[in-house]
Amino acid sequence: MLVDERRHRIAEWVLAREVATVAELSERFGVSPVTIRSDLEILEKQGMLKRNRGGAVATRVLRFAPAFQEKTSVHLQEKKAIAERAAQLVEDGDRVIIDAGSTALLLARKLRDRNLTVMVNSVYALNELIGAPHIELITIGGSLYTSGMSFVGPLAEAFLEKIHVDKVFLGVNGISAKGISVNNVQEAGVKSKMLAAADRAIILADASKIGVNSFVFLAPLSRVHTLVTDAGVPPQRLKSLRKAGMEVLVA
Repeated sequence: MLVDERRHRIAEWVLAREVATVAELSERFGVSPVTIRSDLEILEKQGMLKRNRGGAVATRVLRFAPAFQEKTSVHLQEKKAIAERAAQLVEDGDRVIIDAGSTALLLARKLRDRNLTVMVNSVYALNELIGAPHIELITIGGSLYTSGMSFVGPLAEAFLEKIHVDKVFLGVNGISAKGISVNNVQEAGVKSKMLAAADRAIILADASKIGVNSFVFLAPLSRVHTLVTDAGVPPQRLKSLRKAGMEVLVA
């Protein structure tokens, strides 16, 4: 197991249990207590947990994460493939917005070592990118929407009205012939402003989102430049989406 993967799994382990000892982590991951202490020190610097005398505890912010973690685990391999493909669309020097969402978080992890300006409204993406050596990290502030641990509302929307970026990577709950849509009103306003701020709109959506019309309509397909999805989408649906004029990339 690679070092970064082990540390990620340690963070998830502590998050799921809220507390863990050095001894149990050492046994769980098959490395020495000295290595575990080093891993915990790094993870603490990244804001992923807080060390204590015998091990580590989840930070207060990350204790909101179990519902999000459960969401992330659904179609996880497909989402990882989508994030990998989406990362290839980013060029060094780009100014990008990374939306809140499980697939967007996986994308943020792929971009840690890139030379970019990145704007986020997600607490999780913020934690992921803190300390990235070549990223100028900008937080889109506002009111905290706890279900998604993202910042929304008039303050976030007003900020987005004043910026311009090269690309936005947006997560949605549905994409169909009618357009793109999401499940809740709280996030819809911010997502709409993100779309308006970007030269290129890139939608990240696994096969379960294709052909779905969710509660709140965001934009017609004509506003979408690129869809990144997975191989589970039926060919006929891919064909109809391409016919609508967007680029469709299958991870």
